Amino acid sequence: MSLTIRIILVSFLTMLSDWSSVGKKNAAIRSASRSYAKAEYKASIENHLKLVNEFELTTSDVNFNLALSYHYADSLDLAQRTYQSLYSSPDKTIASFSFNQDGTILAGQKKYEEALDAFKWSLIHMPENESARYNYELLSRWLQQNPEQKDQPKEQEQEQNEEEKNEEQQQQDQQQQNQEKKDGEGEEETEEDEASESQKKEDKSGEKTQEEKESEEASDIESDLSDREKRMEQLREKLKEMNISPEQASQILDAMNAAELRFIQQNKKKPTKRPSKNLPEW
Repeated sequence: MSLTIRIILVSFLTMLSDWSSVGKKNAAIRSASRSYAKAEYKASIENHLKLVNEFELTTSDVNFNLALSYHYADSLDLAQRTYQSLYSSPDKTIASFSFNQDGTILAGQKKYEEALDAFKWSLIHMPENESARYNYELLSRWLQQNPEQKDQPKEQEQEQNEEEKNEEQQQQDQQQQNQEKKDGEGEEETEEDEASESQKKEDKSGEKTQEEKESEEASDIESDLSDREKRMEQLREKLKEMNISPEQASQILDAMNAAELRFIQQNKKKPTKRPSKNLPEW
């Protein structure tokens, strides 16, 4: 295959590819125009976005139709952004209509002064724009009759700021109350701790009293033992007088000593008062 034939073949294939691409673009343009004409605005948005994203068709006409589709589909934020992107369009007609359409949205948002400026700039770009002139004159007369509406957006912003401040203040007050409540709980715990410490001191005081009682009881036992020794000494003397052998006397004394000790200890363990019927006998 000669070089000339190859060049011709490549050129022909390129033309086919271009024709195919152009055909797809034209089909997309027709679909976008058709959906907008039928007031199928959601479909119109999708078709116009396809022109912008896939075919990189970002002309003023395409973007203006996209903005109108957003507008009539109630996607006002997207509509405004698209209108405002066309403010500096070299096409003065598109720029004028973008200002006018954005002005109608601003008026619906009660931003009357901003809307009036948009209508004015629409007339600056295209003085013969009768729709913008009508909107400008109508809104201007209405604001003259209702001067209090000029500052309405500012008043609304002030009210909104005041409401936000009030909400913040309420939140701060609530947080402060919660903190005070926590602090109060801490104080109650401190009082409980003090009461607990006081109870512990009382318990310790009670323990000391018990020790003192035991000490007193020990003193009583020692006193009883001293008396018992005296009596045992007297008994020894009597046993000697009775001529009883020392071994027998020792056995008698030991037996009496053990019995008497048991008697003393048992008497010391018995309560001086009768226990209550409701308490166990320990």
